[in-house]
Amino acid sequence: MQVLIIVLYVVCGLTAALAAYYTVRDLAADLVLLGAAALVLLAWAVLGIALLIKDLGGGEVTDPVTLYGYLLTGLVLPLGGAWLGIWERTRWGSLAIGVVAVTLVVLVMRVEQIWPGGFA
Repeated sequence: MQVLIIVLYVVCGLTAALAAYYTVRDLAADLVLLGAAALVLLAWAVLGIALLIKDLGGGEVTDPVTLYGYLLTGLVLPLGGAWLGIWERTRWGSLAIGVVAVTLVVLVMRVEQIWPGGFA
């Protein structure tokens, strides 16, 4: 589980850095940045599936509503960021993808704080 969380940190960090580069260079989101957003979504989905399996397998979840709310938010945010990146053809679309990546880093940090060890 910790490996998945580290992978998510790395993917989100690299996506945020790439989005910052695009924003500073005044570039609209292209297939590279949108692909990075898709990779963030994929990493979050894998982590969510692992947490769901752990929960269904008898893991200790004191507040499942919050957990599944976080997981749903983590799935919706990259979709919204990518949608904004496609339709906002200025640097602000790229910035939106970067904000999503940073937000997901904070979200997974909260998962680890609320559920010690992130279900490790």
